[in-house]
Amino acid sequence: MIAFLFNFILAILFIAFIVVCVVAYRIYRSFHNIKKKFSSGFGETKSGFGRQQTDNMSYSDEVIIDRRRPDEVNRKIFSKNEGEYVDFEEEK
Repeated sequence: MIAFLFNFILAILFIAFIVVCVVAYRIYRSFHNIKKKFSSGFGETKSGFGRQQTDNMSYSDEVIIDRRRPDEVNRKIFSKNEGEYVDFEEEK
């Protein structure tokens, strides 16, 4: 009877220890992810073109931030000597 009680208490303590470890690990990962997000989110990019890679718990997608001025955004991509695209009809 005493051995059964001792084993039961030991099992309860072991389960409680596992639960505490899991909760502590989740809290640690949450703080670690928040710290990583804040440290990499303020102007530190991995390439010089405004691209930034985020590493989240739920996903890891590439985020593109456009830091160009409005006059740079609205300028034409093609030079004047390149012409325009024209629809054509094939001759038969």
